[in-house]
Amino acid sequence: MENNIYFTQLNNHLVGLTIAEREDVLAFYREYATEGKLAGESLIAEFGTPKQLARRVLVDYSIRYDEVAEQAGLSDNESEVGHWRTRMNRQFNLIWVVLSSLATSIIWLPALILILAGLLLVVIIAVLIIVLLLSFLATGLFQIIGSIAVLMSNWSTALYQGGIGLMLIGVQLVAWPVGFVVVRAIFRTLMKYVRHVGRRFLGKKPGGARHA
Repeated sequence: MENNIYFTQLNNHLVGLTIAEREDVLAFYREYATEGKLAGESLIAEFGTPKQLARRVLVDYSIRYDEVAEQAGLSDNESEVGHWRTRMNRQFNLIWVVLSSLATSIIWLPALILILAGLLLVVIIAVLIIVLLLSFLATGLFQIIGSIAVLMSNWSTALYQGGIGLMLIGVQLVAWPVGFVVVRAIFRTLMKYVRHVGRRFLGKKPGGARHA
């Protein structure tokens, strides 16, 4: 394969990067190939196919972008909700890039399964917390409505039911933030593992060359 064809195909596979980022990647590997006098089969032996190299570049960019963005605070015109939404989109994009890269080799199957299992665990725990807290809320409202219904006939029962209802509703003020913290902690642990696996994947590439 001629070098021009190789780097044209590499550029086509760098989906998700900006034009400037693509040019940066291409310039780096063209210079590396020129200095190492790599061409044809020797180029593929060093970097892998254009698609394989593109996967490694995308994983590298995604990990580094996630780490930099993790340390950044809110921008001037960004809301808390917007910042959180952007962060989640970024992290799910990293998970997708790493998973799609791992899926190319059976060697990485255990890591791929662990990441998918981690995602499933996060979803299950989040759903269980939401269902449990909503059931508490519904029970609390039911108790309050019931206390109002029996207030005239049995005030002591009404006070007891109303107290339980208010307590269950009051629990929501603490339980929702705690539930969010629990899910976030599990998801952060998953993201650390995803980045760890991504770095190991980058370290497996032929020749050890890495875009800086």
